[in-house]
Amino acid sequence: MKMKRLLALSLTLALTVTTFSGCGKSQEAAINSQSSMQEVMAKFPIKNTNDAPSIKGGVLKVAVVSASAFEGIFNPCFSDNQPDVDIYQWFMENVLSADENFVFDQDGAATYTYDQTAKTMTLKLKDGIKWHDGQPVTLDDLVYAYEVICDKDYEGMRYDEQFTNIVGVEEFHAGKAKTISGLELSADKMTLTIKFKNFFPSILVGGIWIAPIPRHYYEEIPVKEMKAHEKSRKTPIGFGPFKIKSIVSGESVELVRNDDYYLGAPKLDGVTLTVIAPDLVPAAMEEGKFDIALFSQQQYPDYKEPKNFSYIGQLQTVFNYTAFKLGKWDQKNNKNIYDPNSKMANVKLRQAIGYAVDNDKIAKELYNGLRFLATTVVTPRHAAYQNTEIAGYTYDPEKAKKLLDEAGYKDVNNDGYREDPSGKPFSITWATMDGEGADTYAQFKMQNWKDVGLKVELYNGRLTEFNAFYDAVEHDDPKIDMYDGAWQTGFDPNPKNLWGPDSSANYTRYTSDTFDPIMSDISSEKAWDKAFLSEKYHAFQQAFFDEAPAIPTMWRMELDAVNNRVKNYELTSFDIKCFAHLIELTAEAPLKKADVK
Repeated sequence: MKMKRLLALSLTLALTVTTFSGCGKSQEAAINSQSSMQEVMAKFPIKNTNDAPSIKGGVLKVAVVSASAFEGIFNPCFSDNQPDVDIYQWFMENVLSADENFVFDQDGAATYTYDQTAKTMTLKLKDGIKWHDGQPVTLDDLVYAYEVICDKDYEGMRYDEQFTNIVGVEEFHAGKAKTISGLELSADKMTLTIKFKNFFPSILVGGIWIAPIPRHYYEEIPVKEMKAHEKSRKTPIGFGPFKIKSIVSGESVELVRNDDYYLGAPKLDGVTLTVIAPDLVPAAMEEGKFDIALFSQQQYPDYKEPKNFSYIGQLQTVFNYTAFKLGKWDQKNNKNIYDPNSKMANVKLRQAIGYAVDNDKIAKELYNGLRFLATTVVTPRHAAYQNTEIAGYTYDPEKAKKLLDEAGYKDVNNDGYREDPSGKPFSITWATMDGEGADTYAQFKMQNWKDVGLKVELYNGRLTEFNAFYDAVEHDDPKIDMYDGAWQTGFDPNPKNLWGPDSSANYTRYTSDTFDPIMSDISSEKAWDKAFLSEKYHAFQQAFFDEAPAIPTMWRMELDAVNNRVKNYELTSFDIKCFAHLIELTAEAPLKKADVK
């Protein structure tokens, strides 16, 4: 299942940068945050309600809320950022869908069975599914996606244990085999049996790649050129309910109905998706420029009772975090190389950085209570695996100071900043993204760190644009010591996807003798024992908290504004269940505030 890199910030100038006195009560803060989260979740439905009669067709206008232009990589093997995914989910689709617990079900383009003893999973594609160019979709297209990601020239972030756990993948990747032996395709290409080295529960919870790409469309393009090719950027095709009509690079995409969609022709004539800055969304919604938009958590209090739109919301499978650069990615051997001599290698330094920041205040005041203090990197949406005994890095500047003292970081020249353990000047370069109000966010955190004696400076002296930020972080720019980001984990909370020693998405590059074996246990056949699996998830979260390669800072609500003319729109991820073909409209244009009495 796809992991998504998110815009970490979308802020308004609501938070005053101040100096605070110390406070403890970590567990109490965590409990209060959990209670607040439950109250907020109860306020918002997940689906909009509209009983008005529908019109025939119509074009849905969707806002792609982003402070930056979208990158425009519409190939699931390579795309890994939220704006691109927000767009291509309307015209691309996975072969499997999932239920409300994120477990694969039988309602998608394919059905499946599995054999725990044989370590196999068998997919059977439904008949009559076509790519947008009219060619039939087969499971050979899924095999092709595996071949692209497992190719020796693939430079994306997907190739990890999810793939190497399949029989024959490593031989294929090394060039020792022309095919992946663990992918057995039937003669009619409609049935695919996947053979695994180890078969464990998370395979059934988004633990396999399920996004095909059309072999006939891409196979003449070398893998190393595919990401930048116009077929991935200008003329992509899928088999979803809508298909591409036009793309204005970085700005907008126009889609039209796919009459051959396997679940039935969509009710809409089409969809337009247009980038808009977060701070412009409220006015645009009131003026009827959009039907659907992710709504600013900061501006929500000023628009609590809208006339021409309403809100739906849900807790996301997302966590924000502050992370530390602790090594390098070895592209040749596809593994992370931890550097115990890196600037941020001292665990007490990392822990102090976590305790120094008042993330609960940020969540409550900057995000108006629509974000919540995170205690672990497993979100409450995966409650069965979450270790609720961990209080997290709650605001405790006195504890931060004590940890820094113990680690040898002391202010030896009385300039207000701590020197390193050898007495030399010490500063930390921090990368964080640009966006609405991001300067206030950055200044608040930097003040918190200054309050405990840490000199933190912005990467390149400024906030960083979204695409440039992830390019620098992904490629281990040596100037970056610490960075703030956000991950959407999708179906599967298995930590190896983000923090594993073989995961290129583990941008910290940290490896651990403590929690790497725990991650292996989570991805082992012993994990079919639910008690064992729960124990290991809890142990991983405790070890991750103790070693702090990253500090989880916030969980968050998604809040969508939906125009009053929209019917049948819900926040269920398209990754889980496609419903876009069922969306209807009750008027020819989005209603304006002035239209509603």
